[in-house]
Amino acid sequence: MINRQNVDGDDIQNVRRFVAFVGVYIILVSQFLVFSKPAEETLVPPYTWLALIGVFILVFSRFLRATSPLRKLSETRFFSNQVFWIVAGVSFSALGALATLFFATYTRVNYIPVVTVWLLGAGCYVYAFFQSDSDSGFVPLQDWFRKNRTEIILVLLITVAAFVVRFYKLGDLPRVLDGDEGAVGLTAQLTNEGVLSNPFALWDNFGALYLQLINFSLKIFGINAFALRLIPAIGGVLAIPSIYLLGRQIGGWRIGLIAAFLIAFSHSHIHFSRIASVAYIQGAWLAPLELYLLLSGLEKRQSWRTALGGVLLAIHFSVYLTAQVVAGMLVVYTILGFLFYRDWFKSRFQQVAAFFGGFFTTILPAGLYFTQQPGEFLNRLNKDGTFQSGWLENTMLATGQSAFEVLLGRVTHAFLSLIYYPALDFYGSPAPMLSMISTVMFLAGLGIALWRLKNPAYLLLNGYFWAATVAVGLFAIPPGADSYRMLMALPAAMIMAAIGLEEILEIFGITWEKKRYAYGVSVSIIFVSLMIFNLWTYYFDFAGRCRFASDTAGRFASYLGSQVAKIDSEENIYLLSDNIFVHGTHPSSFFLSKSRQILNFNEPIDQLNPVSGEVIIAPPSRIEELELWARANPGGDLRYQYDCTDPILLMYQVP
Repeated sequence: MINRQNVDGDDIQNVRRFVAFVGVYIILVSQFLVFSKPAEETLVPPYTWLALIGVFILVFSRFLRATSPLRKLSETRFFSNQVFWIVAGVSFSALGALATLFFATYTRVNYIPVVTVWLLGAGCYVYAFFQSDSDSGFVPLQDWFRKNRTEIILVLLITVAAFVVRFYKLGDLPRVLDGDEGAVGLTAQLTNEGVLSNPFALWDNFGALYLQLINFSLKIFGINAFALRLIPAIGGVLAIPSIYLLGRQIGGWRIGLIAAFLIAFSHSHIHFSRIASVAYIQGAWLAPLELYLLLSGLEKRQSWRTALGGVLLAIHFSVYLTAQVVAGMLVVYTILGFLFYRDWFKSRFQQVAAFFGGFFTTILPAGLYFTQQPGEFLNRLNKDGTFQSGWLENTMLATGQSAFEVLLGRVTHAFLSLIYYPALDFYGSPAPMLSMISTVMFLAGLGIALWRLKNPAYLLLNGYFWAATVAVGLFAIPPGADSYRMLMALPAAMIMAAIGLEEILEIFGITWEKKRYAYGVSVSIIFVSLMIFNLWTYYFDFAGRCRFASDTAGRFASYLGSQVAKIDSEENIYLLSDNIFVHGTHPSSFFLSKSRQILNFNEPIDQLNPVSGEVIIAPPSRIEELELWARANPGGDLRYQYDCTDPILLMYQVP
């Protein structure tokens, strides 16, 4: 029986804990090594000796005697609580990085143990600061709720409203999937095995971890539009509390609530919450939350907040490329902070260090993948980059402008895509990202935010907005894609719009403190106007008019896949194809049909000799041809599919 006096003694507990951790860590390493290799018929599994060493060290830690040297050693800084949990966090994350390397070498596909250890490392790192900060400044949950009850209820109501407008007929509106949505759905299903089973891998700068979440949704709800769009819709809802927190931290609770309402009913944010083509919608809640944790941690001098912010930024890298823009902006923000807010930042150096420590600790597995696959990390820049693609040189030759003029024009175009140019790409709306009233508020808030640059919080807000705008303008093409890429800057723009509204009302003498009733009425009128405009813009002017994936062939491909998925017969399916409507050109038809085989038939239908049960499908250009053939061969099941009021597809099952 183990001597309980030695086990429970506190005088050398720090040393005993560290030795036990080394033992457990060695056992973990041995099991990852074992799991990384195919099983063999043997009496002694590989790396058994390593596991036995770990077990011996773990047991040995229980029998350490409280000698004077060990007592002194236990009191040193190295064995303190904070250092221990930091070391544990870095060690677990490093083990996760090495495990991904082992698994990739031996083609393992179940990375759940790796993700578990990786997240455990992130949790240990944050806890290192949380358990020290909580002694001075941590407010119990009940006290926090009691103090902020009204705000919490209002945020919840706005979030519920955002949930309703994002989940209403989620699988049916937009009516079709575009090609990129289909590609995302097909690729997500490939995460069960192969390269994308590694959660830190990338595909077209989509993080495999994000694709695996979509695949999980597909497994639960089936291969359909709702399941594909579920994760983006959840991300769209999460943006409301996230933007509220950042807005509140920058300008106060009214700014937070106004910004949350504006994003909740933004027609462009609603739309991109309801499609899976691009993942910028996830950055619209992750980035504000990361920046809130950083800013609140700096202002409150709570390192656990900044540490958690750094951890989330690292996780963001396994979601989408928006993390690259945020990371670059924060490096610049930190440098400017130490240059121009030296005293303020110097007194918060520990919090800054905790943020970047959390980032570098958690990024280890993904960072290892990036170093091995730099082409995947720079995929979008290589394909759609202003410099890498040769676009800049060609534009300079075509226009006669200098590089500076071309790039300045690109940044200007990106900015105007938010407030002037219609949001066409991946959308199809005739309206810009912001409504006219929102634009007035935004421009006013932008001016105020620039005026208040002396405040570190407003420096961060400006950095957030302009980093996204400049990144889109300088590094991405074509210009027509600026509107959806500016979704990165939308949260910052909404916070600026909230600031602008508050300042305009204050200038007019309508303040919350002095004229609460007038303030409430004014804000309510603006809210109702914006809500009606945005909902009408999305659900009536856009979704109700079949403008998504405006290319007819693309819309047809989605209808084709949906109709084929409903066919129970195992007989052949023929598409009366032509030069425009051909099966195989759009991934949406493969995704929705669950990769059911469809045979293209380009010849006249009279040359087709179908047997009973086979299905013939005609696109718009050949509907009349199939109608005539069906009249000559009656008795089968003839079905029309309409795209709004226009026939898009005719399907006939041979009797």
